[in-house]
Amino acid sequence: MIKADLHMHSTASDGVLAPDELMCRAASLGFTHVALTDHDCVDGIPLAKRMAQELGMTLIHGVELSCGAQKEIHVLGYGFDPEDEALRAFCRERVRQREARTAAMVQRLCELGKPVEMARVRELARGVMGRPHIARAMVEAGHVLSVNEAFDRYLKPGKPAYVPKEDVKVGEAVSLIRSAGGIAVLAHPMELKMGETMLESLIGEWKSQGLAGVEVYHPSAQNNHASFLKRLAQREDLLITGGSDFHGEEVRKTDIGEGLDRWQTMHSDMQRLLARIAENDEGEVNGCR
Repeated sequence: MIKADLHMHSTASDGVLAPDELMCRAASLGFTHVALTDHDCVDGIPLAKRMAQELGMTLIHGVELSCGAQKEIHVLGYGFDPEDEALRAFCRERVRQREARTAAMVQRLCELGKPVEMARVRELARGVMGRPHIARAMVEAGHVLSVNEAFDRYLKPGKPAYVPKEDVKVGEAVSLIRSAGGIAVLAHPMELKMGETMLESLIGEWKSQGLAGVEVYHPSAQNNHASFLKRLAQREDLLITGGSDFHGEEVRKTDIGEGLDRWQTMHSDMQRLLARIAENDEGEVNGCR
């Protein structure tokens, strides 16, 4: 029987565990199918793939592309060719922007009298820097008591140290994933914090641009939200996926598989996703282990 988690992060972006460590943890918890979905980064896939093969797990190539500016929208990609040059170029540019943005937020914190060292943020990242690493540095410096407090008081949109990302349209991210042979899925829709009518309208628009699925099962989606998203996905003939959005305890108090016990149709939904990956050119080679 399939046991899957399709949304996890490693040190290649803003997670705590290295890609191979992440695979070991998933295997120890009995997972059979996983996806490494680092933010705007595919560099962790080779190491994760080698370890997944050793452990007998199926690794689905994944990524989480950041879209929007003030309102962040994330698009998950699955089953693509991680060597696709257009996708890799996009990721390289987003990493450059992420580092510049991190430096700008560190500067704002200094101006606010809450200084953290850029060198320490870089050490904590062990890879691509982002807000979680700034938040952890703030905890270490004694400015806040927790990562959540750092976000709530300083690092969320609208807060004094927040710097928006450069805008990327959802359609652009979807096109990149599809051009690389992958499948595009809207990540954690309930984190968009909009009404059901507007969300339905946007998902319909993004479907016309190539969006193929919706992440129905995620810690941000309560039972009533998941029911709504499932009905919407079924009505729009979209794939249904689920993931814990695992980063590591130092970033979020969730474990691999968090909130996925509600995913009662996991086996059939995963079979459908795997079949779609296999339909793509060389999907069985490029998309999975």
